[in-house]
Amino acid sequence: AILAQVVWPSSAFEASRLAAARSAHRFAEAMTAMRLLSAASLAAVPCLAALPSQRPPEEENTQCLLYQGTGCQSIKDKATCLTSRDGRAMDYVEGHDTRSQPCVWCGGVPCEPTGNDLCASYSWVVRNPAVQPPASWISANCLDGRDVDESLARAKSRPAPAAISPDAFEPVGGGTDQACRGARPEGLGTQWSYSIWSAKSLEECMAYCDETCGGVEYKHADHYCEIWHESITGSASEPGFA
Repeated sequence: AILAQVVWPSSAFEASRLAAARSAHRFAEAMTAMRLLSAASLAAVPCLAALPSQRPPEEENTQCLLYQGTGCQSIKDKATCLTSRDGRAMDYVEGHDTRSQPCVWCGGVPCEPTGNDLCASYSWVVRNPAVQPPASWISANCLDGRDVDESLARAKSRPAPAAISPDAFEPVGGGTDQACRGARPEGLGTQWSYSIWSAKSLEECMAYCDETCGGVEYKHADHYCEIWHESITGSASEPGFA
């Protein structure tokens, strides 16, 4: 009887230990399954980076783009849109950056459901809470390493306004190495005295000057062309400008 009393608690103890071990084993299995499930869940949600063509514009990513003086919204074809940036004579439109913004091609459909523009400035399409970006859009960029000369070479021939005769222009301050100045102080407010184009030559820059134009400024090194919509009242010394 005494032996029975000694064995029984020992057997019960061993049984309890066995049950606990089994329970611990099941718990370990469950934890392993949870870890595997968790790992599988993480594997199902990859780390996604924004497409290069949909990253926010940076200066080094837009230097090859061609200025479009009438704005991105005036462009109707994909090739021109994806080599262009906005050159309108304003910094903002309804509070959104405009000047020098890369153009965005909206996948061949209107950039806004209520509009007809197939191309628009980046901030207007992507950073505008009032506009739902289209399902497929691409931002103009220079990720392929090209420069502005290559962009001009591949760009479609952009029709210029009816040109006025070169004889209608006169040099200001001698013309060479002179940048235009007007009555409006530089950088005052959000409206500028000129729109910006990219042009292969001074002659092409002059061709963008229509009957409302007050003059042009051109820098050959980066094909920078200003079309002035106000009177030019003087000039300032700037190497490389004409």
